[in-house]
Amino acid sequence: MMHFLALLVLLMVAGAFAPLANAHTLGVDKADLAEMKDGSYHLVSRVPPRYQPLIAAPQLPSRCEMQGNPRGSRGAYEVRFVFTCESALTAEDEIVLPWRREGAMMTVTWLGEEPVTGFSGKDAGVITLNLAEYLAGSGSVWAGAKRYTLLGIDHILVGIDHLLFVLALLFVVGGGWRLVKTITAFTIAHSITLGLATLGYINMPSAPVEAAIALSIVFLCVEIIHAQQGRAGITFSYPWIVAFAFGLLHGLGFAGALSEIGLPPAEIPLALLFFNIGVELGQLLFVFAVLGVLAIFRYGAGITRDSPHFLKVERVSVYVIGVLASYWLIERGLGIFQPLA
Repeated sequence: MMHFLALLVLLMVAGAFAPLANAHTLGVDKADLAEMKDGSYHLVSRVPPRYQPLIAAPQLPSRCEMQGNPRGSRGAYEVRFVFTCESALTAEDEIVLPWRREGAMMTVTWLGEEPVTGFSGKDAGVITLNLAEYLAGSGSVWAGAKRYTLLGIDHILVGIDHLLFVLALLFVVGGGWRLVKTITAFTIAHSITLGLATLGYINMPSAPVEAAIALSIVFLCVEIIHAQQGRAGITFSYPWIVAFAFGLLHGLGFAGALSEIGLPPAEIPLALLFFNIGVELGQLLFVFAVLGVLAIFRYGAGITRDSPHFLKVERVSVYVIGVLASYWLIERGLGIFQPLA
């Protein structure tokens, strides 16, 4: 009987400590980060008392300092940390939570803004809060301008479909005044729809927009091939009109990319302006690079646009671009109906 009671007590003690030993595999906790009027920040992990030993002090940006007990104040169902920073937290900051939990469903409330909720999971043994994902501001106009300009440049330079459309336009117009008018029309058009979509006046699903962008590239390639066969269409007569029409579609694609990063409401005008500037800078870099290569061929190798060698390279390039764009069109077109399956 004594052995049975001893075993029973041992099992009860083991059961009591099991949640602490295995809590890192048990789930996700709710947590809050709030910016207060006095400039301080409150980080609260909402956990029952038996899990509180697993909630350690956060690792803050270097300009921030914990206030009060670094282990936090512990209530019945929360662990609260209070800290201040020399300057406000921004999208460039991260807070590392060495909590022995699988993740945190975090709700962040910036001063004067609506709460933003997101999930941050464990990676490499810690939970990292990337504050850009929680719509943190840029901190200053200059920092915002730099941030969104670089995002715009990065988006256009990795957006192969947009670049191939621009390249096809270059095959159509060549250089000179026609190039200026065509690129300007494309810029004005995608700036219009980028602004309208970001401000919420236009709301279109991304799948048909991306499919239409692929279609715009296929259309240009077909027009170029027809022109090489002596049947020039509207694109060669009025390239700026075609560039403007398809630029409206590409602007919706840019807006989708901008919305994916999340925009603090107070920074929407700033983001629109400088993201668009970044897109234009990236686009111009690409155009100048292509024109530079053409100049090398023209003056270095003596190959002009009318030479058989150039026409052969152009024809092969157009077919490659057309095949790739056709693949995108089919793939993205099927994606439109995927949710219905």
